Amino acid sequence: MHFAADTTTWSEYLYEFYELDKTFACSTILENTDFYTRAEKEKMRALIESATETKTECSEEFMIVMPDGRLKWHVTTLHPVLDSDGKTIGLYGIVQNITAKKEQTREQWLYKRIFDQLPAGLLVRNPEETCIYANQAGRALKEQAITVSAGAAKREHDDTASTASETDRAESEKSARLEQCKADKQSIIFEDKLTDAKGCERIFSTTLLPLLDESGNIDYFIEYSTDITAQKQYELERQRMAYVAEKTNGLVMITDPDRKIIWVNRSFELILGYQANEVIGRNPASFLQGPETSSETIREISRSLKNTGSFSGEILNYTKRGEKIWLYLNITAVNDDTGKLINYVAVENDITLIKLAEQRLQQAVEKERELNRFKTQFVNLASHQFRTPLAAIRSSIDLLDLKLESLGNSPAFIEVFHKHRHSITEETIRMTELMENILDIGRMDEGKIEISRKALPFKQFMDTFVQTNVETGGQRRKLKYRFDAPDSIIDLDEILMRNVLRNIVSNAFKYSEGKPSPEMTVYYTDNTYFIRIKDHGIGIPEKDQPFLFQSFFRASNTGNLPGSGLGLMIAKKLLLLHGGDIRCESKAGDGCTVTIQCA
Repeated sequence: MHFAADTTTWSEYLYEFYELDKTFACSTILENTDFYTRAEKEKMRALIESATETKTECSEEFMIVMPDGRLKWHVTTLHPVLDSDGKTIGLYGIVQNITAKKEQTREQWLYKRIFDQLPAGLLVRNPEETCIYANQAGRALKEQAITVSAGAAKREHDDTASTASETDRAESEKSARLEQCKADKQSIIFEDKLTDAKGCERIFSTTLLPLLDESGNIDYFIEYSTDITAQKQYELERQRMAYVAEKTNGLVMITDPDRKIIWVNRSFELILGYQANEVIGRNPASFLQGPETSSETIREISRSLKNTGSFSGEILNYTKRGEKIWLYLNITAVNDDTGKLINYVAVENDITLIKLAEQRLQQAVEKERELNRFKTQFVNLASHQFRTPLAAIRSSIDLLDLKLESLGNSPAFIEVFHKHRHSITEETIRMTELMENILDIGRMDEGKIEISRKALPFKQFMDTFVQTNVETGGQRRKLKYRFDAPDSIIDLDEILMRNVLRNIVSNAFKYSEGKPSPEMTVYYTDNTYFIRIKDHGIGIPEKDQPFLFQSFFRASNTGNLPGSGLGLMIAKKLLLLHGGDIRCESKAGDGCTVTIQCA
């Protein structure tokens, strides 16, 4: 560079370096080309200014960008040219192409960056077993090994009875591996236990690989170590789980995140008929589900596993022989410490016998319902059909009464007539009541009886009932009645309660014939009215008492006394509908006490 002439001259080398022909005006390279970025141009101008002003040799490294995008690097060293007065009149420079070196350094930097980002430890040893390179993970491993050795040495120092230090053993094991690798010139794999910075034991799988030269001699040893602690723990858990699963009678199946089987227990093979090697790698749905498997259940399994990671429920599957099998499933997702899905574990129990029993029970219930419907229809039909002839018999008796009064019959005939007329009347009434009872049962079973409450003075209701209910034949006894309770207005279904009381009182008279009159007492306790009817009749044997409120049941000591075995059962059902209840206390030969709890 000649300052006075403002010219710049290049050697041929520079034209080759910049890949320009010799017609290029080299003095304009900074102004008219894009070889240099703006920062590089500023750096070049600063270098020229520094060499000019300091009158000393100055050097700097530069990068240029070729038109095709390639990068080149050079080092430019500027020397000042001085006149006799020591004034700078020009500069000459030497340009050194360092592209190859730079690219090599850059490549090394790239490799170093890649190696340091590896999660596995990488160490390089020379034939003398000295470590000459370690990546970031490898350096951490070396530090852990030092920590282990230091801890072992301390324990050796503290334990005077020890004959060989753990440090010596560790070093001996490492040397033995290296010697084996030297001798065999083959890679070897082994596991190491080291302690991390938090004091936790970690397990590493290490590969020791010999790097050979052209002559087959060992240049270096490469150590490649991977942390397999989580894998070991998982394998241990799987072994434990497999041991437990093998001991259970339930079917156990483990799948990968894609729901492909990776393990089944022995019960799976025995119950379903598939061997493990037949199902590994397959989705269980592809061979266990069949034409009658519920599509809704299949969708519910997918929804539950997606939303909650678990499912519990029943499913119909098929064995290898095509037999149906009901299974109760419990499926659970297994995640690692980071929350990543690892497996699904399914525990299945064979509930086929239970499902078959349920189906038989359901069929029996349906048959029972059908039978009840038939019985109800028959009872209703028969009851209605009986009413017509019963009404005809009663009207015929009334007509005979009228006819008898108009005829002059002998007293003996009239006596016989009245005797049989009385018998016909009683049996007709009994048959009518029986039909009414059966109809009531039908209405209760069908839920057609409705409670109709209204406000009534309770004492007045009870007084009226007692006055109108006396023994229909025989002694014509009346109830011994006592109202030992406060009188109040209560909500009562008058017809229902009257029917219940008439039923109980009728029994009290019937089964205590020839005995003192039954007693009726009304009392009040715990905000509830109770009605107690006590008779002094034949009582009820203890063995019969559990069945008193069943249909058509009569005590074993009733003999020829008339009755249908429906009264107590109807009374209890009506009271329960009303919100009350009934209980009975008795002893054979010592009467019976029935207590009614009003609502």
